[in-house]
Amino acid sequence: MRLSAFPTGLVLAAALLAGSLARAETYRGYPEVPYSIERQAGAFELRRYPARTIAEVVVDGTRFAAINRGFSELAHYIFGENAAGEKIAMTVPVGQTRTDLGWAIRFTMPEGSAPETLPEPTESWVRLRRLPPETLLVARFSGRATAEKLNAAGRELVAEARAQGLRLSGPARLMFYDDPFTMPWNRRNEVAYPVAR
Repeated sequence: MRLSAFPTGLVLAAALLAGSLARAETYRGYPEVPYSIERQAGAFELRRYPARTIAEVVVDGTRFAAINRGFSELAHYIFGENAAGEKIAMTVPVGQTRTDLGWAIRFTMPEGSAPETLPEPTESWVRLRRLPPETLLVARFSGRATAEKLNAAGRELVAEARAQGLRLSGPARLMFYDDPFTMPWNRRNEVAYPVAR
């Protein structure tokens, strides 16, 4: 997999500036992946997400290196480095999940997208796929998304799931909403676990 020729911070900032206002529900002007809240308790939300299409890459390395590299590769795809040369609107959040093969980095495609209607990736490691509807237990926090904060949020989610009698059904998902130039106290970060229904 090639490394981006551009500094990651600049690519991230440019990608977030490229978003369109296609949806009424936005985060800082960028379309937010839609969901409904089934239950809320303090900092925790039980959310229902509809089926949606994602662009995904899987990369090796540390969590921080993987999000930077994966973000850059996906940003190239939505900026027009695809078979049709078309730009695709940026949405938030950017997702990151640990898998057996490495870190999966995900961009959710705009509402109404399907793998067959999107431009074909020119790079073999960019994969388009459809996610089924799902329920996630989510914890939100601000500040820098350090390993300590992410791990603490994950532990709190596991404890909350036990308290609510929920069965978690997959690995933790990390969700990031802001570019690296956003001041830490203004950042929105989330940790989520899929919940078995």
